[in-house]
Amino acid sequence: MRNRVALVMAFISLFVALIVGWFAETQYQELVATTELIVPAVEIPPYTVVTAAMFKPRSFPAPMANEPVYREASELAGKISTITLYPDQLVYRDQLVPLKEFRYTDDERLEIVSFPIKPEQAVGGQIQVGQRINLYRIVLQPTPNPSVLSSPDPKVWLAAPGAGIEVLQSDVLVVDVRSTQGSPIASPPKAGSSASDMTTYQTADTSTSNMNRPLTILTVAVPPEVAKDILRLAGESQITSRYLLWVSLAPIEKSK
Repeated sequence: MRNRVALVMAFISLFVALIVGWFAETQYQELVATTELIVPAVEIPPYTVVTAAMFKPRSFPAPMANEPVYREASELAGKISTITLYPDQLVYRDQLVPLKEFRYTDDERLEIVSFPIKPEQAVGGQIQVGQRINLYRIVLQPTPNPSVLSSPDPKVWLAAPGAGIEVLQSDVLVVDVRSTQGSPIASPPKAGSSASDMTTYQTADTSTSNMNRPLTILTVAVPPEVAKDILRLAGESQITSRYLLWVSLAPIEKSK
């Protein structure tokens, strides 16, 4: 009987030893096992559109793969750095982001510029992000009279002596719309809303969600030379009432 108990105890001890050994080996392998992750091969300044050639693989402890980091070089091309990336450091996903997420557009040739505009000069304030617009420069008569300035109809202004109109840029992408206070503008009301709701957007700021505020700031993606024209015209409009920046929804060109 005593031998039988000793034999059972030996088997139990062996089983426990095997379990402890397996656990210890597993923990050891987790500590020493490695995986390859992507790191910069050179120092990369912020605001740099990167290429795969700027990176190289490097071995790290396997648990590091669970971090929100980049693992494959194929994921990196065309993204932009938000901070300085140093050689051999791990690259976290918030340090290297898509161009559109960081600059509103994935076209790195375009300049992003915002400008103030009255709702009646921007399709009644109903401009939405993603729409395409045409930008116009309107020149009023040299000495405009009050009846011309007070008219909401641009035909009245353009009929005045010395007036004129020119297209600054066609088919411009709208990347952001905001109220005077800088609050982002939410989607326009759905059909069936009250008349007052249909003339303005509601701000996306929940602290002011019960207040309707008109669109007064447009942000667009344009070539650099057009950005200069927009800023020059915005300055002219502040100095004299002879100049206006006007916005229309660009027509849709149907394929023939």
